[in-house]
Amino acid sequence: MLPRTLMVVAIAAAAVVSALASPDATREVLAKEGPAEHASHAVLAAAVVAWALAGRSAGRRAVPLAMAGFLALVLVEEIDWGSVYGWTAAGERVAAVFGHRNMHNAARGSSYLLFALPLVGYYLAPGTGRWLGRLAPLRDERWAFAAVAALFVAGNMSAAWERAAQELLELLLYALLLATGLRLARRAG
Repeated sequence: MLPRTLMVVAIAAAAVVSALASPDATREVLAKEGPAEHASHAVLAAAVVAWALAGRSAGRRAVPLAMAGFLALVLVEEIDWGSVYGWTAAGERVAAVFGHRNMHNAARGSSYLLFALPLVGYYLAPGTGRWLGRLAPLRDERWAFAAVAALFVAGNMSAAWERAAQELLELLLYALLLATGLRLARRAG
């Protein structure tokens, strides 16, 4: 059984039903800087902590600590270096360099894909079990990540729902990262 994967698919299906039944309410919940995105910030912050805690074990600390650091970077990017919550100084400095308050929207959004590479490497690279050992993702985590990635591609096919789909799928991705980090943190003691 693949409970994480089934959960991703079920939530995506529920979002589609919601969008069909009440498109305005669904767009409001999934709007940029709307409730779903603010929830994703909290989930991502919790994922940073979970992965940092997973780094407590003596062996192979580098992987979970690197993931915690990467997720912390993603978090500050998501909140536009504080600008989302009214702390504008860092966001303005980033905008002066990249032309946006975050790096992942630079180069007309193509740099967004660079942020996906470490996650693709962790969840989908063949043979990670051999070199990551107990830190390797479970089969269900791999399939759940693949489902989220496929849904990102599908969500980008509809210009009308692209932004809303991204916010929902970011929340699902961060929830998967949190679940994986918590599993590893429990193993670390």
